[in-house]
Amino acid sequence: MPGGIVDLSMLQKLIAGAGRDVFAGVFDEPTPEVRAVPERVRGFRVRVDLMYAKPPIWRRLVLPGDLMLDELHVVLQAAMGWQDGHLHKFGVGGDRRRRAYFVTGFDLSEGDDGVVEDSVRLDQVVSDKGERLFYDYDFGDGWEHVLVVEDVLDDPPSAPVCLTGRMACPPEDCGGLGGYEELAAWVRGGYDPRATPMGLGAQEMRDWLPRDWHPDRFSVAETNDALAVLNTR
Repeated sequence: MPGGIVDLSMLQKLIAGAGRDVFAGVFDEPTPEVRAVPERVRGFRVRVDLMYAKPPIWRRLVLPGDLMLDELHVVLQAAMGWQDGHLHKFGVGGDRRRRAYFVTGFDLSEGDDGVVEDSVRLDQVVSDKGERLFYDYDFGDGWEHVLVVEDVLDDPPSAPVCLTGRMACPPEDCGGLGGYEELAAWVRGGYDPRATPMGLGAQEMRDWLPRDWHPDRFSVAETNDALAVLNTR
């Protein structure tokens, strides 16, 4: 630059370029790792926990490895007891801050891109004992689930089956774990009209609850009935 004069426009371009280099990849969403389709289909015995719930709310399931993730979403809704009224996403990676998420059909319609859940099988994201898959549901209430592989089965089931479990699923739209805990305590305490949660009257609250809902109730037979009517196979 003649006479030591600084070209301001060039300096601005250099700074902008440096900024792009500095922040490259910082705000990029991590991409989930998808393994090759295995040569033969196996099954998985898994435990699914609603994270941070006390007492634990969980289900033990037997699943075919060739279940697509969008089919697994339907299975988890039925097995846990949700009503599929909200968005969801699957993720891999133990570190919540760097967890890699699959995208759904809704995400695509919103202009997002990534690895689509309906193109990925369960056995492409887990294969060994101890491996985990995360499932988030209802981003408002913030329900987080973790699926942990307990055993790998040489003979896969023809359809998903629930072996056992504990505790009822929280009612939809109850306000997340805090709202659920308050609601569960009210039901266990005998529906005290002086201590109704959510600012509703006692009868209004009971009418709002799912029929016969009690936090400590779980039926493996009813869960398998719900799984049997699914069209995932």
